[in-house]
Amino acid sequence: MRTLVASSLLAALAVGCSTEGPAPEADNPFTADLTDDGKEDSAYLNPDGTEVEIDLEGDVEGAAAYQIDDAPAMLGQFALTYFRKQETMYLESVAEDATADARAEWLVGGQWYTKANLPAGAVRKRWRLRGLNTVILYRTARTPTLGQTFTAKAPLKPFSVYTDAQKTCADHDDHIGLDQGVYWYRWEPEQSTCRIPLQDLKVTVSKVFPKTTSTVYPEYDQLLADKKLTTVILFGQIDDGAITENETGMRNMRQYGRWLTGARFKKVTATVGERYEKTLANGTLVQIDLYSPRDFSGLGDYAHFDNFQKAIKEHEIVVWDGHSMLGASDFWSRPAYPSTYQIFLYGGCLGYEYYVKPILKAKGGTWDKLDLMSSVVEVTADANMFAGPAVAKLIWGIEHGNRVSWRSILLTVRQNVGDSTFGVSGVRDNRFKP
Repeated sequence: MRTLVASSLLAALAVGCSTEGPAPEADNPFTADLTDDGKEDSAYLNPDGTEVEIDLEGDVEGAAAYQIDDAPAMLGQFALTYFRKQETMYLESVAEDATADARAEWLVGGQWYTKANLPAGAVRKRWRLRGLNTVILYRTARTPTLGQTFTAKAPLKPFSVYTDAQKTCADHDDHIGLDQGVYWYRWEPEQSTCRIPLQDLKVTVSKVFPKTTSTVYPEYDQLLADKKLTTVILFGQIDDGAITENETGMRNMRQYGRWLTGARFKKVTATVGERYEKTLANGTLVQIDLYSPRDFSGLGDYAHFDNFQKAIKEHEIVVWDGHSMLGASDFWSRPAYPSTYQIFLYGGCLGYEYYVKPILKAKGGTWDKLDLMSSVVEVTADANMFAGPAVAKLIWGIEHGNRVSWRSILLTVRQNVGDSTFGVSGVRDNRFKP
């Protein structure tokens, strides 16, 4: 299934991630009044949500011998889409996880077995995936309880759903052409035309993370140990066709540059893209690099991979504003990452579901040196709407005693984006206190 998804989507970028066409000049967040209201916060990484772990359980029929290992991950994708469209639950994707088949358990003779421990000749039908990270939002997030259950409608025969259903169980978004490999993304089982055999996948809340009562902050002490803050914003290609000066990513980059010069940043020589610098009153040098779509166009731009590597290796804050390719790209697991603390602001679609895990793994598998802000839905906000306010708020915090918390940053992003779909992972155990 991983191969199938990758081959189907290398040319099919996730849409709905950025608006197209000219837009009014937004207010400059670097010159705005970013004063906090003085209220303490309760430290969660999303103002209107919480993170839990869930177990996912269901059946599979019609899978060939070479497909059966991938069945749990495949059906998990259908559950991901089903809950995402309900706007209440956002499941971690394991479709691109090379260990997904090892994580799955199979019910045989009343007992659960992993693939490695299956009895000889066992017939596999009932499966479960345990401990999937999941974000729940709004009303559902207020009182998540251990053992709480939900159901997600999914096909009983996931590997023939396109043959069996054609368009009858898919939504009407034809920007991504419908085939077997992307059917899970366009899954719409509750319309009257959908008459293939369905099942209710069982979702059980298996772990509720405790809510810390202390305020959590970026690790300012690590960011500023050298009295310097380095940031890169990668403006990927948004529009189809050739990259012109009027392409959305190009226009967004120019606007960001105007913001910086308007906030008295000075444009200096850069080896890649454009570089802006400003020394704050407390002596901190803030350096912001802007990479255009011509420097790195997206998560399939092998010709400019060296620029992508440079961005990750040389900067403390890394911002991506572009398409996600529905998790089919391995670009985030390819580069060498520094061992120092970094903040990633991921602006591509379904960043939480697809790219939290590979970035975390590339950083060593622990959150000690990583905070990662991402969205749980298809992003409708470009970098200027989420990363402009986030970076500006962080810089404001550096100028005011490092007292801007992650919640405060997220509330600033929410105010600009208009919803709470952005959250930040890896901050629950941050140690810095101003």
